[in-house]
Amino acid sequence: MPSAPGEPNSPPHSVGRGRGGDELPPLVFCPHCDRTAPAGDFCGHCGAHLTTADPTRHHAFAAVPSEGVLHFNLISTLFPHLPHRRGSTFRLALVAGGAVVVALAALHLFAPATAAATFLLPALYLLYVYEVEVYEDEPWLVVGVTMVAGAILGYGYSTLAGGGVSHMNLTGDTSNAFLLGAVVTPIMAQILMLAGPLVLFQFRSRFREPLDGITFGAASALGFTLMTTLTSLWPVIIGPLVASGQPLDWSLRLLRLGVLVSMVNASTTALVAAASWLHRYERRPAGRPWQSSVLVALVVAFGSQLALGVLDFVLPDLVTQVLVWSLATVGLVLYLRLVIHQSLLAEGAGHEIGPDAPCPECQRVVPTMLFCPACGVSRAATGKAARVPAGFPPPLGGGLG
Repeated sequence: MPSAPGEPNSPPHSVGRGRGGDELPPLVFCPHCDRTAPAGDFCGHCGAHLTTADPTRHHAFAAVPSEGVLHFNLISTLFPHLPHRRGSTFRLALVAGGAVVVALAALHLFAPATAAATFLLPALYLLYVYEVEVYEDEPWLVVGVTMVAGAILGYGYSTLAGGGVSHMNLTGDTSNAFLLGAVVTPIMAQILMLAGPLVLFQFRSRFREPLDGITFGAASALGFTLMTTLTSLWPVIIGPLVASGQPLDWSLRLLRLGVLVSMVNASTTALVAAASWLHRYERRPAGRPWQSSVLVALVVAFGSQLALGVLDFVLPDLVTQVLVWSLATVGLVLYLRLVIHQSLLAEGAGHEIGPDAPCPECQRVVPTMLFCPACGVSRAATGKAARVPAGFPPPLGGGLG
């Protein structure tokens, strides 16, 4: 007698007709979640790769399956809701912005070059939030509590901490200047960057997906970094339009302060926020990988900030600092991608197979589920307004909704 659908030995099969006489897609058994799912390369319930029976699927990043998990891509990591078709526009804007900074520095236009480097990533992030309509109903709340709050805290931080370090350096108190500038202030900065996301974590429980934490964390860090950089470089911005100096030195300095510091801060803050959201809302806590735990995220985030703060003091050479910050950026972005990937796979849970609809990522018409059976993208990584077709209610506690 043939085994019932959903049992381990069930072969792929068709299952009659659905509502209105439409034939339902053939179903296959997923050995990872022990459920039947529409035939395809990926399980629509848990996201596992069905061809290789690999639940980790490191070859297919859950937010952009055409990329591997350990593939460095700043745009698809910090902008995970952005479809890959539109990612090239943001990537071009980032490269063009960097080129503008270098070109202005080469022309000795250091004031506009400083302003361009300072506003580049925050402006791109605001454009991303509105472009994909992640929070179409409360965009100003998200921006206000995260980016604006981060900017306010950044101003207070830079005024107090920067003034304290400068005073100690002027008085020759190098040991206390090192303790304050290399140890205390990086830890303080990371705590303050987490303040805005933690407010939403406590008082906006409807934002319960791990990618919500990543969005809030990155926005808060970018607002904080924008204000701290503006405060420290304000005399340059309001200075003469054409100034003297070495263009190469200015280009490297602005690359570190305006771009690399923003990337590091956004990555560390998003790491902790994502792990916190995952810890609070995950439905399968027993199976969570250790890499995405809150403790590991805290160690990586605060450890990175502390190490970079110390290295800035012991390695005064500008080229060396840029190299160290570049390596730190690559490592943190790759680790953040791993946490994003694990968080999206943790969203997997049993759900009815919904009606056929175009996948927001690959545009193929597939049954609506938590993961696209064709390309494997997690619908939690797509814009919320375009996830659920009419008549298909979202599951309780996140997922598609």
